Amino acid sequence: MREPKSVTDLLTYRLLRLSNTLGLYSNRRYREQLRISLPEWRVLSIVALHGTTTARDISRVLATDKAWVGLTVEKLRRRGFLRGVADKEDKRRTLVSLTKAGEEVHDQIMANARRRQKRLLGALPTGSVDTLLACLDALQAEADRMLEELDAPFPMHMGKCPVIRGDGVKSPK
Repeated sequence: MREPKSVTDLLTYRLLRLSNTLGLYSNRRYREQLRISLPEWRVLSIVALHGTTTARDISRVLATDKAWVGLTVEKLRRRGFLRGVADKEDKRRTLVSLTKAGEEVHDQIMANARRRQKRLLGALPTGSVDTLLACLDALQAEADRMLEELDAPFPMHMGKCPVIRGDGVKSPK
């Protein structure tokens, strides 16, 4: 593996650039065809996946801000794509699900997404798709572990609390 010489050589940069490029494509396409933004689509897709869920659960799945999700859910509800009912177990929470219009938009976007995925995967060398997907799963698992380490109250390294040196590198005490 070669050492990155610039930010554009970093894996995270390349993944982010690919994600942003595809996001721009999707955002333009969905706005033009269905008057739905990419963030709205992401919320609709999670609601469709879970059937009935809450804004808090959506924000966890998307790993994004709860307030932003709440605003997006409310916007989709006002537009008739989602319905909300009070949770009988916790009146402070609202359970959201797709309306008929929400299901129709979801199904149209999923058809587009499947065509886009087929096109993208078709650009890869024969036999490499399973390897790519396994690699993406491994990278996601490692990224999740990295995030959990940041969330730990006292991260441990070899049984000792780390000391952060002047150069920002953590080392055992």
